[in-house]
Amino acid sequence: MNNTYKYVALIGIDGMGNFNQHTETPCMDAIFANGAVTYDALSLDPTISAQNWGAMLLGAMPAVHGLTNSIVSAHPYTNDALPSVFKRIREKYPDAYLAACNNWNPINIGIIEDGIGVDKHTAANDPELTPIILDCVAKKPKYLFVQFDDVDGAGHGCGYGNEGHLKKITEIDALVGQVYEAYKKAGILDETLFIVTADHGGWIRGHGGYTDGEKYVYFAATGKGIEKSQVGYATTKDYAAIVLYALGIDVPDYDANGFSGQIPEGLFPEYKKPYFRPEVRSVEYTPFPTPAIESREGLGVFIDKNRLRLALFLDNDLTDATAEYDETEIGLCKYYSGGVYGSRGEFGTTGCAVYEDFRFGDNDFTIAAWLRIDRSLIYETDICATKGGCGKNRKDKGFVVVMRNNDTFINIGIGDDDDDFITAFPEDIKDGWIHMALSVDRKNGEIKCYYNFRLAHAGRFDKNLLTDIDALPLTVGNDALHSFNNENNTIFNMDDFLVFDGTFSDKDAKHLADYYKFTI
Repeated sequence: MNNTYKYVALIGIDGMGNFNQHTETPCMDAIFANGAVTYDALSLDPTISAQNWGAMLLGAMPAVHGLTNSIVSAHPYTNDALPSVFKRIREKYPDAYLAACNNWNPINIGIIEDGIGVDKHTAANDPELTPIILDCVAKKPKYLFVQFDDVDGAGHGCGYGNEGHLKKITEIDALVGQVYEAYKKAGILDETLFIVTADHGGWIRGHGGYTDGEKYVYFAATGKGIEKSQVGYATTKDYAAIVLYALGIDVPDYDANGFSGQIPEGLFPEYKKPYFRPEVRSVEYTPFPTPAIESREGLGVFIDKNRLRLALFLDNDLTDATAEYDETEIGLCKYYSGGVYGSRGEFGTTGCAVYEDFRFGDNDFTIAAWLRIDRSLIYETDICATKGGCGKNRKDKGFVVVMRNNDTFINIGIGDDDDDFITAFPEDIKDGWIHMALSVDRKNGEIKCYYNFRLAHAGRFDKNLLTDIDALPLTVGNDALHSFNNENNTIFNMDDFLVFDGTFSDKDAKHLADYYKFTI
């Protein structure tokens, strides 16, 4: 371990992405003129504040730390199994002064633990927060974490990359300069690793997806020993590892289900450990003919057929193989060879299917399907729904299951409130087929997402959101207003759309994998 720095400062500019390269930033340009810089660091999916500030401070993927904006706004952070960087620093340096100055106060509430001696501050806006930051710098913090929020507000209000957003970045650049000068005044700049970055960018007036404008963020570091260089592959979760290493604290071993932050190549010249990334692959299958449900190799042998509510095998038609529900085709659904079992269906702007008599009722349920990943998608694509799409209909009663270029999610609404549950695709799958099972436990308020028969993400939701889930008849291949995919001109490919009564367990996953002859 090379203990290079006595102090670390991380300045995060919410919603800046890498748009600072398109506007005047004289302070950052000067600060990092001889530093390590990249405009291609990655925000993690979903590109939302809690998920990525959480990644920075906890060193874990969003699906692992499980934080969302609503959770961090209301619940103090208490996960001892995944302590924050602040807590890890406190254990190493029990007497050190630590400070967090966050315009978005949920970071102080729901990501940084109470009771560990962190001097937490917030303010109404970034200019009001800045004098507080400067006072903290004067106390020589071992670690200072800052979140400026006004740039993100400008992105939502003016549009990301538009004049108002870019102007705000220039204004906040001047505040960054003030913080840097405060380190000089305190006499500790030469012993400080100084970092500026962002949690995410944006697209049009929002963020949360994985377009280039949302996912790419600026990362820059300067300090003694840092050479002028291009930083290698880096994500927001890696910043936790950078801070720990810089302060002489052992970085935990890589754990995909825990702390997975790593040191980017090229940042610290003396650090030689290679950055681990899973090998990326495309996933294709040799299609099998779809066996009848009750045949020796049929689905009913592997999953209790009494749980099967709806079974669309999409072998050139929309017939429900349970023979319980009739469909109404809206537009024209298409079929092609090369499914997983039998042919595959193409839905979206050309066509969808409505199952008027199908009802979820009050039961727990699971939706499962094979989806063909499309990394070129710009707009979200609605897979199935009992409500309108996530645009102006976000809070409507019911739910919608969505595929994007890097993830799937379910949006649930109750009329005056809503919530999203988002799960990124596995990092090692570039394109091809992926099996998704989305399990909804209504009694306990839990949602689980399985990819390729392994649990990928589990989270909580407000049980009240599912009080009127059958708001509109179930539509497969679009939202329940039959318009969202048409408006966005999106299409997608799917095979074997299934609905089960009850939640989905690891045992169910194993049985379904056996049915598809898939090795977990």
